[in-house]
Amino acid sequence: MRHFIITLALLFVTTLCVAQNKTKTIQLPPSFKSETINDEIDHIYVYPPSAQLIADDIAESDKNGTFYKVAILVPVNTTIKNSGTWETLDNGQAIWRLRLSSEGAKASALYFDKFDIPSGASVYVYTSDRKTVDGPYHRSDNPDGNEYVIGNILGDDITIEYNAPMTKSPDGTISFDNTTPIINIGEFGYVYRGEGGFERGTRAGICHRASENCEVNVNCSVGADWRIQQRGVARIYLREGLKAGYCTGTLINNTRNDGTPYFLTADHCGPTATESNFNQWVFRFNYEASGCSNPISESSINYTDFTGCSKVAEGSNNGGSDFYLLKLNNFTKQNAINIGAIYNGWDRSTTAKSGGGVGIHHPAGDIKKISFYTTTPTTTTYYGGSSMTGANGAHWKIDWQNSGDKTGVTEGGSSGSPIFNSDKRVFGTLSGGLSTCTASASDRYDLYGKMSYHWDNPANGSGNKHQLKPWLDPANTGAMTCNFYDPANGNYHPPIFSYDFESCTPWTVDNFSPCETYDADNLSTYGITDVAFNNSGYTGAYIAFQSGKANDFTAHKGTMFGCCMAAMNGQNEDWFITPATEITDGIKISFWARSANDTYGLEQFRVAVSTDDENYTYIAGDSNSSISAPVRWTQFIYDLSDYAGQTLYIAIICVSYDVFAFFIDDIVIGTDVETEMIEADDVSIFPNPAKDNIMISLPDDNATISITNILGQTIKIINATTTNETISLDGMERGIYFFNIRLQDKTITQKVIVE
Repeated sequence: MRHFIITLALLFVTTLCVAQNKTKTIQLPPSFKSETINDEIDHIYVYPPSAQLIADDIAESDKNGTFYKVAILVPVNTTIKNSGTWETLDNGQAIWRLRLSSEGAKASALYFDKFDIPSGASVYVYTSDRKTVDGPYHRSDNPDGNEYVIGNILGDDITIEYNAPMTKSPDGTISFDNTTPIINIGEFGYVYRGEGGFERGTRAGICHRASENCEVNVNCSVGADWRIQQRGVARIYLREGLKAGYCTGTLINNTRNDGTPYFLTADHCGPTATESNFNQWVFRFNYEASGCSNPISESSINYTDFTGCSKVAEGSNNGGSDFYLLKLNNFTKQNAINIGAIYNGWDRSTTAKSGGGVGIHHPAGDIKKISFYTTTPTTTTYYGGSSMTGANGAHWKIDWQNSGDKTGVTEGGSSGSPIFNSDKRVFGTLSGGLSTCTASASDRYDLYGKMSYHWDNPANGSGNKHQLKPWLDPANTGAMTCNFYDPANGNYHPPIFSYDFESCTPWTVDNFSPCETYDADNLSTYGITDVAFNNSGYTGAYIAFQSGKANDFTAHKGTMFGCCMAAMNGQNEDWFITPATEITDGIKISFWARSANDTYGLEQFRVAVSTDDENYTYIAGDSNSSISAPVRWTQFIYDLSDYAGQTLYIAIICVSYDVFAFFIDDIVIGTDVETEMIEADDVSIFPNPAKDNIMISLPDDNATISITNILGQTIKIINATTTNETISLDGMERGIYFFNIRLQDKTITQKVIVE
């Protein structure tokens, strides 16, 4: 999940560096908006590690046998129950804040033993001077509620803020859930060097660059032939015990091309890391300059972080070939598509190819670099001392090009990075070597553990946990090579049209180019009691709403969405129309919609299509019926295959009568329209899609389940008598249904597909 950190004191500079869509995602903690908030809160002073301990860490932090250490984790064992300050804001929202500081830290982080917050809640971490903010974080960032990490944030004094979720009573009253979450801070991350590259803000407008001056940015013209391969390589910010630092690795493909998120790096990148430690590893993709010059600030780098992994297989750096095969947590093919990542191919041949190649890596945790070799790799044995001697002949020796130009080497932080041959496949992972920018020609080399040894060599141990073979060739094809896999090509087709409202000017009416609107009712609209916003009471069809500015309503994604307010003295007939789009077989339209609340009933809408923007045919609802929008964001999908070969305008028409506000967001027209299931933390429905029966797991045995179809018609009502309710789907036709589950304190709506 991507999180944006902004330095508020340098907002003008930051705005110059951040693309428009990024600046719109910035949100501030609710406490920043309160005039009555108390600045005196519980403050924990963390005793900094000794200078000698830091010096010892630095002394052993190179690329030979250990990872590049930059931080020491200081135990604090603080929880939301034994520390911090609770307060209530003017609007009734409960917040909890805790300040932690450690003198001299270049940057700070919080390592959580448990980070279990309810849906709707948010957490921010910011410097206590309020100049730098990271967040918000939600339950979706750490759905299992276990270990997590937030940071690093420049500075030695930070505050964590928890904001209770908003709830609505049946009568429409807004309140806040004051249930105490589980937030247990195990350690404070004290960063003593390498503080650049942690945040999207700026520090005096300059990016800190930690690597040596001969390193080559991956997007220099000399790297043009490796644009695909660089997309799979990511920086790792890892934890091992009470130490943290950098390595590099790559997403790696398997012979099924199925997008399993395997990630290959070196075993010496945290050989004693525990399962809990792995949950706090952070993988940063696309952390690179856009061109050959270094960026002037972190805010100009469009990177994405993913937190957490599990260990799949390993081969020790002592007696083996030094590899880790990891599996990223909560990483999907759609994530890869969204960030432009690929899964690199591999070559497990025992003979090295001629023709040269490259290493792609993050030296000293810096932005992505590329290094070149031209001579054919040779076989060698890695020797880094008595406790880090590799298996005999298990490594490739790579001699870096030494033409006097900036052709690159490797450094601490490059460990685990892939080496690519002339076929652009990974054939080894970095263990170490003698190369530096100032090394002589004879010492300008590094050693990479061989894929052929990683594959199934007994030197790494016996069984699947010490081999790549069962994981990267799950069908046992015996393949010697495997090409890269790009999930954005082949079976995936980008949308032919999409509209997310993010480019809209807040509070403008009927201004959604290239989409059109039509106000058929020509009636003025209601405003919102005690809430002022521009164009309140407008006469028109749709207004561009901004998240959090009116009654704290928020977009499905981003910060902008379309809103149709209730018409006064009559029924809404307000049209939102997409531009003319050529339809082929398999094309669908997807959009998200919701009712603001159900105080006056649910909002009603219809969907219609036209070839001339004059004569419309309903495809959802009709002149006598309409579709109900639930009170939470819900995805609606309609197949347009019957109109293949035609060019269509598609209209979403609000036809509510004296309700409140109808919201729409994230309109997509295409063949690959992703179906997102609506999830609730305390309710699960499975299987989904389903054919015969469906099981609903409930938090208690006192619930009413109402099933409605896409037209809003009630199909079944079930009074649950157990916490695991089985419901027959007999008599229900194929299609989309909504399961409205009323519990004692709330109603949850989930979408179910019946096949």
